[in-house]
Amino acid sequence: RDGKELRTEILVKKGALRNLSVLAKDFLPQSCHGAVNFLVTDTIIDPIYGDLVVDGLRNAGLTVFRIIVPADSADVSGEASGEPHKTTAVMLKCCDEIIANGVSKHSCVISLGGGVVNNLCGVIASLIYRGLSLVHITTTTMGMFDAAIDFKQAVNHPLGKNLLGCYYPASTIIMDPECLASLSERHVLNGISEALKHGLGQSVELVELIAGPLRDHGPAMLRDVDYLERVCKNSVETKCPTLDHYHSSDFNEMVPQYGHAVGHAVEHISWAGSEHKPLLHGEAIAIGMCVSAEIALLLGLCGEDCVEDHYEVIQTVGLPVFVPSSIGLDAIRKKMMFDKHFVQKPVMGLPAELGCLAHRESAGKRSYGWAIEDSVLEAALVANVSRRESVQPPPLSNVSMVSLFSQVAGEECLC
Repeated sequence: RDGKELRTEILVKKGALRNLSVLAKDFLPQSCHGAVNFLVTDTIIDPIYGDLVVDGLRNAGLTVFRIIVPADSADVSGEASGEPHKTTAVMLKCCDEIIANGVSKHSCVISLGGGVVNNLCGVIASLIYRGLSLVHITTTTMGMFDAAIDFKQAVNHPLGKNLLGCYYPASTIIMDPECLASLSERHVLNGISEALKHGLGQSVELVELIAGPLRDHGPAMLRDVDYLERVCKNSVETKCPTLDHYHSSDFNEMVPQYGHAVGHAVEHISWAGSEHKPLLHGEAIAIGMCVSAEIALLLGLCGEDCVEDHYEVIQTVGLPVFVPSSIGLDAIRKKMMFDKHFVQKPVMGLPAELGCLAHRESAGKRSYGWAIEDSVLEAALVANVSRRESVQPPPLSNVSMVSLFSQVAGEECLC
């Protein structure tokens, strides 16, 4: 905000949750120490970490009231997600409990969970008394690699994802990599997709750091806490610069949204009916990034190698690359009309090559947002579906990986 500095402290520390009795008063704003503070978690996270965190906060001398929101199994696989409950109804119910249980202007809202709980708490903290202190204790790759490291807070609307929200910073974000050991491989990959987004848009080195170990050692790396901690720290370091002067920088707006224009639409539709398999957020964004690369190729902004690299890297990591067969292309195009960057046409960031977004000069300024004609969007979606139906991308060879991670300097790159 012009004239006001927004500052967030990020702590990445193994064992942080086990040491809250020592750490809590250091990361919670001092003004909150004598107030009633509100821990919001969900039905999946609470049995794992709820008592540990509440006891730690109370042993530090803090007063804490716990609120538990629902999280459901996403599909027959048993994978859990709070996404169906990231709604105004759940948000308002939390507000009711907070207001009825001793809130004051000095209270802090503390989120314990992944991206959904982080977002819910961000909106809640921004609304009550026009703003309470906010702390995230994030327990998932989605939260650690992306969702919690942001000023954007939102809940869903029946017409689209993240349509109601605000910009509101947490004072502190706590990341304990030991929490990631409790996640399924699918949920680990959910957040890795967002880390990969920043790699594909900003840093080919981050792409290599993520994909290289998975190429060499396979899915076993998804259980390696040291590997996940490295991805976490590098994702934070790569993303944080995009939060500086967030509103005034086109690049800083387009990079975090890479793959999201299509991805949000695909994700929201996938939760809309029993004929679809619900997609986790990162899975939908992975698909959206592949379609974005197809769009860039059609516009002449990147070469075919960039498109192939997108499919190969994302699939090698273990994420989906194709629009599901149950989702119609017209439905995606219509749902994209509710995207925040839609102004008569979808506007999105597009790749020039791995690690770099394409740009153009306009009125002496660089612009990284591209307005996409409907015919181009349709052609890109058709190209993605055609690949799904006829061509499965081959596994990466050692030779292609060397080529893939060779950074080429160019005028189109911000590297």
